[in-house]
Amino acid sequence: MLASGGVQLFRTAAAMERPDRSDSRLPLRPQHFPVRARGREIVTEQGAVIATAADLAMSEEIARRLNETDFRSQEDQWAL
Repeated sequence: MLASGGVQLFRTAAAMERPDRSDSRLPLRPQHFPVRARGREIVTEQGAVIATAADLAMSEEIARRLNETDFRSQEDQWAL
């Protein structure tokens, strides 16, 4: 549970300006993969930032999981 300071921090972080992400509301598509971690940012093959993680280790883990999920999805399509 977040203390009132944590809630305020969350609200502040949510209201912060983000770098221009023209596709921020669009779902990830196959052409976005594989994604990679670049510092705290997770970027597509085209270099578009799709997310920013709290730290380097988390961004690497998120990128790894997204790529694994995409790979499994492609395998499932071919298995039918």
